[in-house]
Amino acid sequence: MDNKKKKAAFNIAIFLILLAVIYFVFHEDYKAILECIASVSVPALLFLLGMGVGYQLLDSAAYFTLIHARFPALKYCQAVEITFLGIFGNVFTFSAGIIPMQSYYLYREGMNVGSGIGTIILKYIFHKISIFCYVTVMFFAQRKWIKKTIPELSKYIYLGFAICAVIILVLILLCTWEKVQQLLLQLIAKLPDTGKWEHRKAVWCKNLKALYSESREIIKNQVCCLKVAVWNVLKLVWLYSIPFVAMRILHISGLTFGKAQALTAVMFLIVGVLPHVAGIGPTEFTFLMLFTGYIGRVSASSTLILYRVATYFFPFLLSIGVFLKVKKSVLNERENKLQEES
Repeated sequence: MDNKKKKAAFNIAIFLILLAVIYFVFHEDYKAILECIASVSVPALLFLLGMGVGYQLLDSAAYFTLIHARFPALKYCQAVEITFLGIFGNVFTFSAGIIPMQSYYLYREGMNVGSGIGTIILKYIFHKISIFCYVTVMFFAQRKWIKKTIPELSKYIYLGFAICAVIILVLILLCTWEKVQQLLLQLIAKLPDTGKWEHRKAVWCKNLKALYSESREIIKNQVCCLKVAVWNVLKLVWLYSIPFVAMRILHISGLTFGKAQALTAVMFLIVGVLPHVAGIGPTEFTFLMLFTGYIGRVSASSTLILYRVATYFFPFLLSIGVFLKVKKSVLNERENKLQEES
């Protein structure tokens, strides 16, 4: 089977998995869920979609702050395009195309390839650290309530804390300790040199070296690090508010703003350590697992649908337009270059 057939078979399998997930989540109560969602007014829905876009704009601000520190020519609107290219790559290429798309965009704008890749990875590390710090504050603020109401889930929450902490520690060491980087490079060197492995090894080594190099430069800029941290906190507060707003739009009570924030933060902690395909699966499962006990299955499912439309499906639709715009720009540049050469 050639690569195209393998890719097609893989995409079909993923699509079937997504259908199975949707069926599993909503098949029992779909009529009641549809009735609940039908009660949402158009202005309320538009407001929720605006919140979903607002999160991406705040995420773009964190991107802009980090990249601008190393590449002052970058504009905020370009950081927005980079963010939406990441969304498109996450869904359309099942996460594999995020770094290639974003780094190529930065390369076209004049940023060194290594610096671009290193900065993109570093931004992800800042994001993971922010999630861990935020959930730590929110969880321990609501610890007694969570342990009292969902004691059976406490072990999963603490396991999520442990795994996330290990991941962050490894990432920090990769950024700051040269010996760890050298050890990982040696391990990569021992992998096979045949077939695709040779290319993969070269890419991994290049990315690791770029990450270490960029990290040393960014960490020196304490003002930049502080600004990125602030933007990350703001975007998480905004994102974690969306389920609460969705519940209020659906006229669902039972959770205060602080408790909804805590549950959403815990959800992201657990989702961050679970395997997923294109961002689908763990989020739906974890959301229902945490929220159903407080607001009921129909209410939790209805809230989940609105939340995912605002934060996943609608941003993906917008990302298609951004991708096509960037693609058109790339094709025009190539055409102009060919005309100049001829």
